[in-house]
Amino acid sequence: MWKLVMMEQMMYLSSTVCPQKLRSQSRKIFLLQLSQDQYLVYWAQFIWWQLQDNKTFLAMINHVLSVDGFYFSTTYDLTHTLQRLSNTSPEFQEMSLLERADQRFVWNGHLLRELSAQPEVHRFALPVLYGFITMHSCSINGKYFDWILISRRSCFRAGVRYYVRGIDSEGHAANFVETEQIVHYNGSRASFVQTRGSIPLYWSQRPNLKYKPLPLINKVANHMDGFQRHFDSQIIIYGKQVIINLVNQKGSEKPLEQAFATMVSSLANGMIRYIAFDFHKECKNMRWDRLSILLDQVAEMQDELSYFLVDSDGKVVTNQEGVFRSNCMDCLDRTNVIQSLLARRSLQAQLQRLGVLHVGQKLEEQDEFEKIYKNAWADNANACAKQYAGTGALKTDFTRTGKRTQLGLIMDGWNSLIRYYKNNFSDGFRQDSIDLFLGNYSVDELESHSPLSVPRDLKFLALPIIMVVAFSMCIICLLMAGDTWTETLAYVLFWGVASIGTFFIILYNGKDFVDAPRLVQKEKID
Repeated sequence: MWKLVMMEQMMYLSSTVCPQKLRSQSRKIFLLQLSQDQYLVYWAQFIWWQLQDNKTFLAMINHVLSVDGFYFSTTYDLTHTLQRLSNTSPEFQEMSLLERADQRFVWNGHLLRELSAQPEVHRFALPVLYGFITMHSCSINGKYFDWILISRRSCFRAGVRYYVRGIDSEGHAANFVETEQIVHYNGSRASFVQTRGSIPLYWSQRPNLKYKPLPLINKVANHMDGFQRHFDSQIIIYGKQVIINLVNQKGSEKPLEQAFATMVSSLANGMIRYIAFDFHKECKNMRWDRLSILLDQVAEMQDELSYFLVDSDGKVVTNQEGVFRSNCMDCLDRTNVIQSLLARRSLQAQLQRLGVLHVGQKLEEQDEFEKIYKNAWADNANACAKQYAGTGALKTDFTRTGKRTQLGLIMDGWNSLIRYYKNNFSDGFRQDSIDLFLGNYSVDELESHSPLSVPRDLKFLALPIIMVVAFSMCIICLLMAGDTWTETLAYVLFWGVASIGTFFIILYNGKDFVDAPRLVQKEKID
């Protein structure tokens, strides 16, 4: 009788929480076969698992919210560019910020899902942007203007550096960011928009303890389908696409560059242009002045794409006809450098047209503004890098000063080491945190087996202990010599070979030792 009463309570609870699981016949049969003691033990374990999971889920939410970069406005639509807002209807303008927001950039969309169906509370439900925003009041030639930089990170195919690469079946690219540079002067407004995003193919680069895991292109996927979906949506939203691919054209990155170029050629879309620029090869030996080669190459294209400008009367003077879509492997460091240079060239033209700059004046000569400009773009790089890779950006010494320095190289090395550690030993938790926050994973309150409790193989603990012990013994044998040098050498060789051998075994099985996501299996998605 006690069991039937408990079963009725369970069925009632399941009907409101998770009917598809606890209503299943197999679960019912399993529970009815348990004795009273077994039944109590089962539910005690279930409650314990749930309490532990709740602590972990709460820690995940806190982790996401602890990373800088969340923005909202009660009056201005942060999710749209100036040009998109200028081409809207009066009905659109009357909508609430939640209703009219670009869903690509609404990071709290899952949290607001219940409020979305209640128009009467929309004024309390504000879309939250994730990325970077900075605003500065500047002066050149005694003329004051506001300069704004906004980077909007997409919540589609969102995640961390190595676990989210390429595109998904809908054509959403990993680490997709829309960056808009805005100028307000005397009632006139101008903007220049660029995008960045992972190479739009089905490819992965799973962490495996190696410093730079080998990128792998999916050999069975229909790349053209996802590739075309991606650029179809980009053309609809932004117009013409000038792709600037900054990856290496040799080594492990070469197959991705070749595949990207082949896909663009096969698509044969007149709205898409492709430019490959081997950033590291062209700028080796700290010859960053050679970036002017790329800028000169795309100068005519940039003039053709133009920028958005509306005068003080609200009349649209020019529209931006397309965007530069830049990418490197991570779409962080190299990409941000190039975007800052393209944005400066556009800003030069805008300020001259608005009358802020005199004919012949260069922005590079305006020391006070240049400092603001460079620091803002470096801060933008750091924000995007921390949100995706876990550390600040590399190469920001060039962005801040216009020069590549030895100190900058040292700082890049330090950030690279931190990235290595985080990408291998904490990014699984970070990826799970993002998936939970965005609703890619929904907590099942009555799931009997926790996805967080994945058993570890014995070698996960045994091999590192063996390696540490062997290495310690090797050091001890060196410090405490034996009776003869041959005896000492034999001990050192034995323990040295044991520690090195264990190290290579760990490296060979690297995927078993990294911190992998547990809530959403990325391998199945890719």
